Amino acid sequence: MMANGRIRPLWPVLISVLLALFATGCSTSNGNSGLTLVDENGNHPSNFLSTHPGYAVAEVNQCTSCHGDDLMGGISGQSCFLSSCHHDTVPGWVAAPPAAQPHGNSAKAVPGSSGFVSCQICHASDFSGDGAQVTCLSAGCHGGSGQSPHPADWGSGDTYFHTTTAEQNAPVCAQCHLNGNNSPIGPPSPPAPAGTAPGCFNSTLCHGESPVPHPTGNAWVTTPPAAQPHGDDAKAAPGQTTGFAYCQLCHGTGTDFAGGSSGTSCYTCHGASAPHPAAWQTGDTYVHTTVDEGNASVCAFCHTAGSNSPIAPPSPPAPAGTAPGCFNSTLCHGAPPAPHPLDNTWVTTPPADQPHGDDAKAAAGSTTGFAYCQECHGTPNGDFAGGSSGVSCYTCHGVSAPHPMGNQWQTAGGYTHRTTSLTNAAVCAYCHFNEPGAGNHPPTPPPAGSTPGCLNGTLCH
Repeated sequence: MMANGRIRPLWPVLISVLLALFATGCSTSNGNSGLTLVDENGNHPSNFLSTHPGYAVAEVNQCTSCHGDDLMGGISGQSCFLSSCHHDTVPGWVAAPPAAQPHGNSAKAVPGSSGFVSCQICHASDFSGDGAQVTCLSAGCHGGSGQSPHPADWGSGDTYFHTTTAEQNAPVCAQCHLNGNNSPIGPPSPPAPAGTAPGCFNSTLCHGESPVPHPTGNAWVTTPPAAQPHGDDAKAAPGQTTGFAYCQLCHGTGTDFAGGSSGTSCYTCHGASAPHPAAWQTGDTYVHTTVDEGNASVCAFCHTAGSNSPIAPPSPPAPAGTAPGCFNSTLCHGAPPAPHPLDNTWVTTPPADQPHGDDAKAAAGSTTGFAYCQECHGTPNGDFAGGSSGVSCYTCHGVSAPHPMGNQWQTAGGYTHRTTSLTNAAVCAYCHFNEPGAGNHPPTPPPAGSTPGCLNGTLCH
């Protein structure tokens, strides 16, 4: 270049251009955040490390011009994977339960420095890695099918269940699940109005209108022998997502379950006077005996002092002010941990009265019979080894029978079986079906499928 007849060197201009290009390449700002990635000296601002995840940096290509396509240094010479930076250096970042889950906890947290959107910065909007970065969809991580950025065991009750994910991540979930797509439950009905921002419980994705925290279709309310997520959650120990009181947050007010803020009454399904099924008693389909006792304060709305119960109120009643419990004489049953006394008024030696044996040998009913004993002291496979009570009948009655041993039970003892109601035969059949009788003579085998009975050739006589 010439000026006034003199040749001026070009290298200062070239250096200026290169510096300008370099500054341009490493000085990207994000219009959404209002933050500059580098200052006039090409350095990150002092607060950058605490502010850039998820919102100061919208996508990884804002970083690659300085730090390289692999983010390992590039022209800046500074890797993004220093010990104080990204997760490759966090100990135990990907771990199997019961170890802590920093990977999952960060991804499922409220967006900001965490959340699904922060994963997208480096792993791409579709979590594929865009070829240059690590994909979330590899066979060793979240699939192999290439279908989802989350684990396969993601449904309710699975190892990494999605129900602990912050709802603010819903816009990312909507990439695959809008209108119930790719979901094991049906799409919410009616769907949300067009333009509704994605949310977990507003009928845009998988679940119904807020604040419903559970599916609203037949995955939630089912008929046995299908799994019972509805009943199981309601009958579980009270917690943030379980127990009767939790149901009442949305479905009731005061002491009712008439609809509450949800507008959906429990009585529509469960009857006009109770929030539980009608088939709720001993031996019914949805028995109350599997309800956690922590729910007793809600049961007390209707059943204090034995009210609205098919059995007599407990006597004597609990002292005034006693906290409601299933077995402390406040509701329907006696002293804990059983619906019967635990002292020597219950188990006695003849010729004293035999309330223990009399109830066990009585006709099968809501508080009598062998099957009633088994509800607390046994398991469905036919034993009496302790069950939910933890108290085995075998401790007293012997290692192989829930009844007294030897002659006491046969013909000459004080606790003979001859005074046992024939309605208990189905329980006797656990051990004695087509077995030799007391007189060493097996009964003539009955036709296949015969109902167990004491005197019809199915058991001993």
